[in-house]
Amino acid sequence: MLLKSCNRCGNLIPYGSTYCKICTPIVKAEREARIQESRSKSNKAYNKKRDPKYVRFYNSTPWKVLSAKRLQDDDYRCAWCGGIATEVDHIIEIKTDEGWDKRLDYDNTRSLCHDCHDKRHKRFKRRMKYKKRPKGL
Repeated sequence: MLLKSCNRCGNLIPYGSTYCKICTPIVKAEREARIQESRSKSNKAYNKKRDPKYVRFYNSTPWKVLSAKRLQDDDYRCAWCGGIATEVDHIIEIKTDEGWDKRLDYDNTRSLCHDCHDKRHKRFKRRMKYKKRPKGL
């Protein structure tokens, strides 16, 4: 059996492994901590760009009660795909004057899953890395 040293502590481990049994959970915990810290920084940067008016609204008790009621009434089913709904969407966006007036109108909301909500707002669309090349080049 081929052996090599652990990348963290230097103990001998089977070739093909990166860390020993002792270091593996430690490295995983460190990685999770780095990911959480990265997400936290990203969220802080994102929230600084958001309009405080909308942040206050989405954190308000009336909105939380209305959105919970909508999800329950729709049996946690997405209005578009029928999957499990986790988010409540405004049909008329609250960024418009009419939408802001209807922000707590039950009939102006619908239950959507996370993917459908992203599609509806055209968020996080993947861009093509490479444009298609004509044949023969």
